[in-house]
Amino acid sequence: MKKKIKMAVLFVVITIVVFLYAHIDKNRYLYDTDTPSEDYVSTGVLLEGDLITQTFVCEEEILDGINLKSTIVGSAENVALEYAVQDNGTNEIIGGTIQGTEIKNNKFNKYKFQRISGTKGREYTIILKATGTDENNGISFYVDPAENRQDTLFIKDQKSQGTLVARTLSHRFDLETFIVLLGFVAFVTGFIKVLYKLFK
Repeated sequence: MKKKIKMAVLFVVITIVVFLYAHIDKNRYLYDTDTPSEDYVSTGVLLEGDLITQTFVCEEEILDGINLKSTIVGSAENVALEYAVQDNGTNEIIGGTIQGTEIKNNKFNKYKFQRISGTKGREYTIILKATGTDENNGISFYVDPAENRQDTLFIKDQKSQGTLVARTLSHRFDLETFIVLLGFVAFVTGFIKVLYKLFK
């Protein structure tokens, strides 16, 4: 009886731990994931006073940030990136600022802001601008030329073809991750039991 109680308690503890681990930054892709990365087109350095904007419809109930493939050009010592999303229905803007030295070169960087709720199905615009940049020093981003969302991408006030290589971030419970982790734990537990019986 005690053994059964211990097993039940262990199962509950494992389930709780897996549940907590299954809360992840869920990515939703604005671009075509089938496009090879070598086909991406650089936006060039985002100069001070210029904007990059990308409109999208949110697929999640909450929005915690954006994930952008970013590249440092030259030195980012005195560079800062201002990022935001604007609700195109209410014009409400939420965003943040990050120093260029904190941006990982040629990687996807998570730019987080205060959580926005009730976002599913609403139209938003990503707004990017930089300070302290020049033609040889600053931050650039990438465009997927294969994903053409007409009239939704503007680079330096010019309408551009393609879609910004960007993802939306929503920190939430992910059922798929939960099932995979729980299955993995069950497999490892079963494997250890088999080994224990073999070498007992």
